[in-house]
Amino acid sequence: ITINIMRTRVVELSIIFIATLLFLAEGRIFFREDFNTGWEKRWRKSNWKAEQQGRWVSTKGKWYGDEQLAPGIQTSESNKYYVQSARLDFPISTKNGPIILQFSVKFEQIIDCGGGYMKFLGEKYQASHFGGESHFKIMFGPDICGDQNVIRLLLDYKGKGAQWKKSHPSPNDKLTHVYTFVLYPNAFYAVYLDAKMLDNGTVTDDWEIGIPKTIPDPADKKPEKWDDFMYIDDPDEVKPADWDEREMIHDANVKKPSDWDDMLEGRWEAPKIPNPNYKGPWRRHKIANKNYKGVWAPRRIPNPKYKEELPEEYVIGGVGFDIWQVKPGTIFDNIMIADSIDDALAQAEVIICLLYTSPSPRDLSTSRMPSSA
Repeated sequence: ITINIMRTRVVELSIIFIATLLFLAEGRIFFREDFNTGWEKRWRKSNWKAEQQGRWVSTKGKWYGDEQLAPGIQTSESNKYYVQSARLDFPISTKNGPIILQFSVKFEQIIDCGGGYMKFLGEKYQASHFGGESHFKIMFGPDICGDQNVIRLLLDYKGKGAQWKKSHPSPNDKLTHVYTFVLYPNAFYAVYLDAKMLDNGTVTDDWEIGIPKTIPDPADKKPEKWDDFMYIDDPDEVKPADWDEREMIHDANVKKPSDWDDMLEGRWEAPKIPNPNYKGPWRRHKIANKNYKGVWAPRRIPNPKYKEELPEEYVIGGVGFDIWQVKPGTIFDNIMIADSIDDALAQAEVIICLLYTSPSPRDLSTSRMPSSA
């Protein structure tokens, strides 16, 4: 009965998804990629560091909700670059209206160091030479390396990538998440995570672009009890009694020689061998911090040095991946460039509803989350 109910629910959700796609027709969609059949023909692999590039594979992943919507492309080789791009049918510009950039990411691996972001390229980019040194208009998405776990958002300013002044941690929980960025002609912007507003503001305020209209209030101080850890170690989790952290153990099959003289040769010890029961250092799983308040930032006040200038025009002609991953396993999917934020968020909600499926306990236990710093 439970299985039938679940199947019925999936069908209902699929119907919702189809209805959403029809609704999206009211807005303009400039680019869409769901990585279904034939996606390889739509994407051009770069020649940049070709010998160091890893292979993309099409997969549903280890766990997923709706089987038909699950397929995406996944990184498959360790310590590799992944570089490819696809061109829009025609260039689009913020001069003509808002541009919404959206895609989904799922880190199925416990990622040590690797990007989950995308680059949105100008109209004159060269697909064959696209790579780490290539010019881009916007770079957006999660970036994880060691203790650095952030959402990157860089904008082109006079040929260089200007860093977002704000800082938000990106989820790293093995689930599908949808990242959305909207840039308006008047230089206002907004960032959404899983269809919920994460931050907004103006380009001049939040990037080193021109003279900002507002500045942080130097008199505003972070409250002592402000909790800005998104994830914490599970305090209720207890180390299993049989968890063996000894990497090497003494060989029980080797006996002390009968002629061994402790006085002359020192205390005898059996040689060490790899421990067959070794499980590695034990660490608690990460859980969501119920006291998390977000990344604190001081309130902003008018900048006395502000001078108004025309907003930068952003022209997008292509989309691309240019990432490095130590451990593979990241799945990208559901790329969309549109001009309606309502339509984009509607699709994001459907994606989360259909694909936000937790891994099994077995999948979680195969590799543990790193403990918090």
